[in-house]
Amino acid sequence: MIFALFFIASALPARAADQAPTLWQERFFWDALLTARDRLARQQSDPMMIPVMKAIAGQVAQQVANLAQIHQYVRAQGDNLRYAYAQPDPQASLDTIINNFETLTTGCDQVRQNLYYLTARQRLAQSQALPDPEMYQTGLLILGQVQQLQLTLNALYVDMTAVRGVVVENNWANDRHFSNKTEELMRSIVRVQDAVFSVYNAGYELAMRCR
Repeated sequence: MIFALFFIASALPARAADQAPTLWQERFFWDALLTARDRLARQQSDPMMIPVMKAIAGQVAQQVANLAQIHQYVRAQGDNLRYAYAQPDPQASLDTIINNFETLTTGCDQVRQNLYYLTARQRLAQSQALPDPEMYQTGLLILGQVQQLQLTLNALYVDMTAVRGVVVENNWANDRHFSNKTEELMRSIVRVQDAVFSVYNAGYELAMRCR
């Protein structure tokens, strides 16, 4: 049976930032405080540094959960497609699937934006990082979550490749719009990789500053 996706749980980082612990610089315009921030960082660390790093680890974990949910729905689209192509007239089913593809594309784009936001928070935290065992362990916690993020993205990519293969094999039933939406979802998943690299590099540099 074909089903439609109505919602993907993708926690918006801006909302999380309103409630999560923040560094003192995050309450002001970042670019106007570069000099002052660097000067203070050479003297002492922000007292909220460890809570902020733990919050970042939790936010990365949320993106792992978001990608895992997207992965689950992508796999379901493979079953939906096989059901649709087995019908004499698959158009009605394909119309539902194309809406699912659009929702999944939006979800991937949101995850990518969230990861770039977390990259910015880590870059900001680097100027406050000082050698500290607890900070270092928290930095490793962030990197562990990023590793899970990469593994989840790998699995998502493999299954989306399989879904794309089903679409290509049954090109007789697809119009140009459906094919374009399939490729758009594939590209959106691939683009998440750059954001994963970005958040990993920022997390690695942060952990090394705390070592």
